[in-house]
Amino acid sequence: MPLPSIRQWRRLLGKPDGLLSLIILGCITGIATSLVMALFMLGLDLILQQLNGAYRDDFESLSAPTRFALPILGSLALILLFRFTPTHSHAIGITHVLDRLQRGRSRLPASNAVFQFFAALISLGSGHSVGQEGPAVHVGAGIANQLGQKANRVPSQLRLLIGCGTAAAISSAFDTPLAGVLFAMEVILMEYSLLGFTPIIAASVTSAAMTRFLFGEHPAFVTDLAYQGSLTDLPFLLIAGLLIGLLAAGFNRSVRLFMQLRLHQRPARLLLAGLITGTLALGVPEVLGLGHDTINQAINGELVWSVLLVVLIAKFIATSTAVGLGVPAGLIGPTLLIGASAGGLMGSLLPGDGSPAFYALLGMAAMMSAVLHAPLAALIAVLELSLNAHAVFPAMIVVLGANLVCQHGLRIPSIYHSLLAFKGLTIETNPVRTALAQRSLSELATGQFTRLDLTQSDDQALRTVKDAQRWVVLQLTEASYLIDKTPLSQAVQDWVQLPAETRPAMADALKAVIPPFSRLVEVNQDINLLEAVRLLQREDTAGFLYSPDITSTVLITRAQLATVLTTEGDLR
Repeated sequence: MPLPSIRQWRRLLGKPDGLLSLIILGCITGIATSLVMALFMLGLDLILQQLNGAYRDDFESLSAPTRFALPILGSLALILLFRFTPTHSHAIGITHVLDRLQRGRSRLPASNAVFQFFAALISLGSGHSVGQEGPAVHVGAGIANQLGQKANRVPSQLRLLIGCGTAAAISSAFDTPLAGVLFAMEVILMEYSLLGFTPIIAASVTSAAMTRFLFGEHPAFVTDLAYQGSLTDLPFLLIAGLLIGLLAAGFNRSVRLFMQLRLHQRPARLLLAGLITGTLALGVPEVLGLGHDTINQAINGELVWSVLLVVLIAKFIATSTAVGLGVPAGLIGPTLLIGASAGGLMGSLLPGDGSPAFYALLGMAAMMSAVLHAPLAALIAVLELSLNAHAVFPAMIVVLGANLVCQHGLRIPSIYHSLLAFKGLTIETNPVRTALAQRSLSELATGQFTRLDLTQSDDQALRTVKDAQRWVVLQLTEASYLIDKTPLSQAVQDWVQLPAETRPAMADALKAVIPPFSRLVEVNQDINLLEAVRLLQREDTAGFLYSPDITSTVLITRAQLATVLTTEGDLR
């Protein structure tokens, strides 16, 4: 049986309402993202092996002068990268993805993803206290989004494909496919939908399978912990969660303090980040890089409480510095190390049967959940990392305590919302407004109408009305009006029956039948449904006219918009 041709594939992928085509795009996204992430990790390994020797996280083997100089040199390299690349490509990371979802019609420029790739290589290769997850999400989402744009997907489906790229990236980076799906839903898309689950799962599973094919089993963290506690441990677990919630709130505040420093030039901010990180690395080399080796030591009980305390303080400062001063990479990895150190420290000090190693694993989940506002993704990450279903229940207790303090008690926003707020940007969180903001006006558009220019001759106008479709757009000099064909045809018949010598101009006769509130708003760019509803609130109009290109115009009526807002089902 012959394989489908390229034209047949393009026709299949271009179907606007085909779930199968979205699943195929999700699988392609998973494969492409895993290949790009493999290239990224190989590049990072190549850089770090020149410095560290046996494995990428062995910054402890470097001499003190090298540890001090490395982040500063990285900052200088980043300054040059920013200097010699276009300014429009400098918006990167998860915050950029979130912003484009709300204000960019779910379109991600390819140049920004390319810049993110190389900026993250420099940041991580020079030991800055950042993670690979933010760059991975941006690159994965960018790949999926570009595929969607090539397939001419509507904005709501481009948004779904961003979720596919996000899940594929997290799955590839951590070998946690289910956590990748929930992260995409909880942090990036901020909704759960039955339509979205299938393509996103397809992308995540495909990415995990492809990465395992290339590298074999590659869990980011290795542990064989088994929870042996009892119900008497529950108060101590809750206390640990509450304390980590306070720590997460402090981290958010610390990042904002560094963002608010009166250093307005990017070179000065990057150099300060390198200087602080290098200084900390003189005494605590664990602050450098991803820190996966230190996390593995913590969750396997190899670090005493005094070391955990020192690592916690140093990593807290270094990560706050890097994120707040704009080092272009992620923050989830360092957040996990902070949580592991805090959890292990509490496991050493709190009574109960839980070991410090087990508390370190729970601390990772609690810190991730509180900082990102992603409790489900954090819980599933614990399950996938520990391969122990018994760890989920205590993790739920710790995550509950952390979120109660950080999100509900102190009302600390997600770290990504804080980063966007510093730039004067906001993310819509009201569920109704969010749903409206996620859909585009063009998804309701129809070309099934007739345009009637009243400056035409009477004979031309007669022919137009005779052949008109149900909706007729009367084009006047100052505005356009929407009229149903039935009353318009009746008006034309009445005009024809008038004596020729007393008959007024057809334009005047048709103007007389224009009903109230029938004017159309002409928009020069596609807008989301939230903006459309706000426009309708300001004035009584019949709908919108939108020209996607110079050769066509489409119509969106108020009735169409009301039908979508008051009935179930996906937009078509």
